[in-house]
Amino acid sequence: MARPAAARVNPRFPGLDQKEKLIAATERLLSSQGLGCVTTRDIARAAKVAEGALYHHFGDKAELILSVVLHQLGDFPDVLQSLPLQVGQNTVEKNLARVLESAFAFHFRMAPLVCSLFADQELLARVRNMMNERSMGPGRSTSVISAYLRAEQQLGRVANAAEPETVAGLMLAASFNTAMCDHFFHGGSAGEAKVHRQLRDAVRALVVGLEPKNEGRRAREKR
Repeated sequence: MARPAAARVNPRFPGLDQKEKLIAATERLLSSQGLGCVTTRDIARAAKVAEGALYHHFGDKAELILSVVLHQLGDFPDVLQSLPLQVGQNTVEKNLARVLESAFAFHFRMAPLVCSLFADQELLARVRNMMNERSMGPGRSTSVISAYLRAEQQLGRVANAAEPETVAGLMLAASFNTAMCDHFFHGGSAGEAKVHRQLRDAVRALVVGLEPKNEGRRAREKR
C-alpha cells in the first residue's frame, strides 16, 4: 500500500522544510492517533518545531488539514490529466483500471482523515468551506472521467445508453468503499494484490455494461 511520504529536508529553504515537516508530522499523527487526539502542540512537537511556526505557515488547523489532503493526492491528478490522451488507446477497461488504482491509493491515505473529521463538526465545516471555495473535491474527478467516457462513446467504444456521470460516480464510490473496508475490517493490511484484484473486478463489471451491444454479441460468439 502507498503510504504518506516523509518530509524532504531542504537546507537551502528552511521555511519550506518546516512546512513539509509539519505536514508529514500531521500525516503520521492522524494515521496513528486520529484527529480527535491530536492538538497543534502535538503536531509541532512531532515536527520538532515551535508551535508558533505552525501558525506562520498555516492560518489555522483547517488550513493544515487541507494541505495534508493535497499532499496525499499522489499521482492521482497526473493520471486524471493524462486520461484525455488515452481516448481510443489501449482498452476502455485498462484505462479505467489505471484511474481507479490511482484513486484508491489516494482514498486509502485519505480515509482515516475523513473519518476523523466527523468527530469535530466545526473543523469539518471549515475544511468543507475551504474545499468548496477552491473547487476541490470529487466533482472534478467525476467530470474528467465523464468527459473521457463521452469521448469513447463518440468512437463507438462505449455504449450510447451509458450514463458517463453515473459510471464515473460508481468508480469513485468503489474506490473509496474498498479503502474504507480495508481500513475498518483489515486494519489497512488487506494486501495490495487482493485490493488491485477487487478494483479490476469492479472495472470489469462496469465495462460489461458499457460495451456496445454488437461488441458484446461478437464477444459471446467468440467464446
